[in-house]
Amino acid sequence: MSEENKVDPRLEVYAHRGASGKYFENTMKAFYGAVEEGADGIELDVQLSKDGVFFVIHDADLFRLSGVRKTISEMDAAEIQQLRIGKRFLRGVNGSSIPTLTSVVSFAAMESIGLNIELKETVSNNPESLSVLLDQISVLDEVYVSSFDYRLIEKVKQLEPSMEAGLLLKKSMLTDHQLSDYPAADAFHFHKRMMKEPFLSQWQQTDKTIRVYGVEGDETFVKDPPKFIYGWITDYPGRFNN
Repeated sequence: MSEENKVDPRLEVYAHRGASGKYFENTMKAFYGAVEEGADGIELDVQLSKDGVFFVIHDADLFRLSGVRKTISEMDAAEIQQLRIGKRFLRGVNGSSIPTLTSVVSFAAMESIGLNIELKETVSNNPESLSVLLDQISVLDEVYVSSFDYRLIEKVKQLEPSMEAGLLLKKSMLTDHQLSDYPAADAFHFHKRMMKEPFLSQWQQTDKTIRVYGVEGDETFVKDPPKFIYGWITDYPGRFNN
């Protein structure tokens, strides 16, 4: 990246599903890639197995990633650990296993890298599992959770008030609501498409932490970020490494 295109070095950079622009998403290869590319942290997704084990995977339906026509909540941990995920025609040759959350937490502690743990729909369906998850991630110094489900954000803050909880926002969540309607959220995360009105004025006025995902490093607002931005979530963390 040329000198004039360097991005602001003050802002945190989290690797979206690891360095997923280079490696297959939510795999240990992608997580090691995030470390190699100088990311401050890793954003990852958590789903729950039939027997209550947290796995790091985006989709509840396993077909896109593994070719198996089952949901993760239909399978026990031992079955899930036998699966291989990756590009369709390469899974059998160099596919990756689906990491457990505990294994990724151990990795993050060893590498001293932060985690942003997005709570997905199987966690929403089993909110009682949150106490176990919060216990598993409590060993980390740099960790926070996020979700599109505001009920989970409220539950996290009830169980562990000191845990940062970020609400992921869709445009529809602000159609009839304001940011102030989500008081339990410590932070707001949104796609770069929402870096415009009618949303921009709300970002400017809130005192909550603001992070933007979907950024690639060449956007104008990345090179000259507004003061309200705290960090970026990107598939390409190496592009932000000055």
